[in-house]
Amino acid sequence: MTDTNTRKTAAGEESVAYRGRRAARSGSEQRRRAILEATLRIIIRDGIRAVRHRAVAKEAGVPLSATTYYFKDIHDLIADTFTLFVESTMGQLIDPVWVEIYQFTSRYTPEQLREESRRLELIAGLAKLSADFIERELTLHREHLLAERAFMQAAVGDERLREQALRFRGKVIEGLVAFCALLGTVDPELDAEMIYDTFLMLELENLLGPEGSFDRARAERVMAHRMRLVVQVA
Repeated sequence: MTDTNTRKTAAGEESVAYRGRRAARSGSEQRRRAILEATLRIIIRDGIRAVRHRAVAKEAGVPLSATTYYFKDIHDLIADTFTLFVESTMGQLIDPVWVEIYQFTSRYTPEQLREESRRLELIAGLAKLSADFIERELTLHREHLLAERAFMQAAVGDERLREQALRFRGKVIEGLVAFCALLGTVDPELDAEMIYDTFLMLELENLLGPEGSFDRARAERVMAHRMRLVVQVA
């Protein structure tokens, strides 16, 4: 029988629910995680269609019976791998960026941001931080970007994954909404969505190009243009 068990974040908030069988002991949890990590490697390397119980068991180095014990079907296995991906992405990549951005933004008071020169200075700094983040993803976490694209593409055709995909997008945009509200933009929610979609466009543009050919100048120029529209600087 499949359990849907919700885990808590460090802040006590509910995270995405896991669907597979709950591990009763620490050793079982390690095996279960090894299966999920093996599934993620297969998705990155060969795509979601390549995920099969036998292939995952071989990749994880566990008996075939272990994969069918924890996950009743391929959908539960893929769904829980997506959940693990979201949790690790938020904790290891996205949340640290928010800290970096808020630390930078906190240098400016609302009074200072009424001055166009200071707003332009803020925008230039944010564009640089944005380009730093995209470059890190492309050079150090390229596999993360490939996995994200694979999950999102699968969610388009699989309504069972759609909720998780929308929740992941919502988690990222939530931080951007708070950021836009801090800057006092006209429509924080819409502005946040536009900034996020600009990030996605730049990531895809660079994934399609030769590896290692990141155009940093273009990334900064694009993000600065988007930020000027959001922060309303001519």
